Amino acid sequence: MTSPPYPHPTFKELAAIDWTSAASVLAGCTPVYEAIATNSALLNQLLNQLPADTHLATMCERYDFLDKLVLYDDTTAKVRVRLHLYRAGYFDRPHPHRWDFFAGIYRGSYVHRIFGRDTEFDEDTDPRALRPLIERIERPGSTYALDHATVHTVQAEADTISILVRGPATSDRFLILDAVEGRSFWVYGAAHETAEQRAAKQMTAAQLAATIDRVRQLTGLAADTPAATAAATRETP
Repeated sequence: MTSPPYPHPTFKELAAIDWTSAASVLAGCTPVYEAIATNSALLNQLLNQLPADTHLATMCERYDFLDKLVLYDDTTAKVRVRLHLYRAGYFDRPHPHRWDFFAGIYRGSYVHRIFGRDTEFDEDTDPRALRPLIERIERPGSTYALDHATVHTVQAEADTISILVRGPATSDRFLILDAVEGRSFWVYGAAHETAEQRAAKQMTAAQLAATIDRVRQLTGLAADTPAATAAATRETP
């Protein structure tokens, strides 16, 4: 398969990233994040294409307090660019990932806690005993690259938007440590999901349209919104 058309010149560099190197991930992904964050026309273009692009639209997901929009997918390089919209009450449980990734905050903020590497935890770990090694607040302009084995959590304020670039999968599952329930469980990638599991989180057309509209309102792309002036001010040629 070939790479999709590049929506912006910076996207071409995503295929050259060495995902085993945090420095390479930052160097390759930061320009994409900055292009989206400072160029409202680019974000508008990426949002406009979604409803009619079946490949991307079917990967967009809705959870209780989080919406995930897939803005770009390079099936050859196995790299995706996503926009995350956090709703009120969002927090996740300590977990690693199946892939290395980059994240940058577009608006809002979240508390980011890092607990260690996944080799330090297993199904017998008491999630209630976990203590973060690092706790920091990620705000607009904050960026970071995270190794897939890093166990972390995010606790976001309502209407926070982040841009996430994920690399190729390194495993088919990851362990979630649930302190509330006092247990751990494995979560598997899409290839191992049943049709019912996939359908439960896949956005409907109405949900996708509503999420896109909300992103437009929050980023100033919708006409006559208070954020419009701020978006126009930060836009670069």
